[in-house]
Amino acid sequence: MWGAPGTMLAAFFMLESSGDTRWKEVYVRNVGQLISEMEKNEEHNCYVWTQDRYGRSSIYLGAVHGFAANVFAILKGRKYLDSQTLALVESRARETIERSAKTDADYANWPAGLGGTGKLVQHCHGAPGMITCLADLPSGADDVFDRLLEKAGELTWKARPLTKGPNLCHGTAGNGYALLKLYRRTGDAKWLERARAFAMHAIEQSERHAREYGRRRYSLWTGDIGLAVYLWDCINGQARFPTMDVF
Repeated sequence: MWGAPGTMLAAFFMLESSGDTRWKEVYVRNVGQLISEMEKNEEHNCYVWTQDRYGRSSIYLGAVHGFAANVFAILKGRKYLDSQTLALVESRARETIERSAKTDADYANWPAGLGGTGKLVQHCHGAPGMITCLADLPSGADDVFDRLLEKAGELTWKARPLTKGPNLCHGTAGNGYALLKLYRRTGDAKWLERARAFAMHAIEQSERHAREYGRRRYSLWTGDIGLAVYLWDCINGQARFPTMDVF
């Protein structure tokens, strides 16, 4: 959100729109910088990034400030990267996701920070955002990664729509995108049905909030514009998270 991955996405969309090669240079240079800052965490035996903001260091995992977002931004422009770079990032990503997951027989989640015990289940921290960022990551040598994603989807469904509202960042629409991503990855219609069920609930939330507060919310990430985009994608059975998959 506040660093290289956001710059990379902006450069990627500009490159795709204009064809100007200077944006490819910006994108590839940022990929190299990001990979150079990836470090091995010996305690958890996986590669991560350390975020240093306002004098406080943390190792976030999620889709807004963390590991999954960084990996997403790198893989977004995979066609502009060499095969060795892609193989390295994909291998480390699967390793970190598998070793940082909190799982049981049916569900999987990830804490906000590496080694944490948080139980958030929303786009910015937790299982839904991990799915949204990593659902395009190819399967590994075994199906551990695929099973984790599906368990994360089951948790997202089990947790039900969020009480924080219908928005993308930490609301029902953001969680619903994880279900749409699983539908695209697996082809299993149950994920589309579940995403549409979330959509119907999100409509009710939006209407109720408009009555309670006397107005709509107009932002993309925390308002009704993001919800409208999600509803459109549910109608069309597609998974195109705004500003990430499409601009």
